[in-house]
Amino acid sequence: MSAIAFDSKKYQALVTMDIDGPLPEHPKDSSASILTSGLLGDQYIGIEPGGDDASLKSGDSFLRTQSALVLENWSAGDLNKAGESAPAK
Repeated sequence: MSAIAFDSKKYQALVTMDIDGPLPEHPKDSSASILTSGLLGDQYIGIEPGGDDASLKSGDSFLRTQSALVLENWSAGDLNKAGESAPAK
């Protein structure tokens, strides 16, 4: 990431990325997510390809993004629910 700013009108973060090296073409409707490698691992940006025929070009933006999961924001109840299995039918 080369820059991080905040849009006070939309209440959204604006992140600028510089990608080094060759990058395969990604459809214009691809999405970007902040992911972690393991429970307490490093964070990285994952790009999920879309289905548009047009490709992202330099200076384009991701219209769909997803922030990282913050474990500190989960309550014990949320963690218990995540581990529950679906009821038998």
